[in-house]
Amino acid sequence: MPVTSRVSTVSVHPFQIRAAASQDMDQLCGLASELLANIRAEGTADDARRVFEHIMNSADLGTIVVAETKGALCGYAYASYEWRAEFGGETMDIIALFVSSQWRSKGVGGSLIVALLENAKQRGIRRVSAEVHPGNSAIERTLESSGFDPERRTLWGLQL
Repeated sequence: MPVTSRVSTVSVHPFQIRAAASQDMDQLCGLASELLANIRAEGTADDARRVFEHIMNSADLGTIVVAETKGALCGYAYASYEWRAEFGGETMDIIALFVSSQWRSKGVGGSLIVALLENAKQRGIRRVSAEVHPGNSAIERTLESSGFDPERRTLWGLQL
């Protein structure tokens, strides 16, 4: 049984957090499309679909959790796994966290982070990181309230 299927369902709020399933794909890609537009990314909903399908079919690559209310998705988080000697083995990188505007400041983002952290603990991961776009104070507050500290590293990139 893949580790992602052990993400427990949480229903303390008017939403529940659970592992993403194939039947969520259209709604999940709709949310990803909103996120990609917000961050002015080059990727499309079709690109997101390819990534999500790849992750869902290869549980050792990462995990996707969703927030659902009344049959509709209101947020998602996606993380990938990477092996790094620097941190003693497998690590988790939170790649995306997105909550629909009407569900922000209602605990959805924090609950998605909690689900990812629980997944990390189940896998024996001791290091979780998240990259934040400059000026995204909402995610910074969510991460800080979940115990994350900012690191002083510079991310470099090359578009090929």
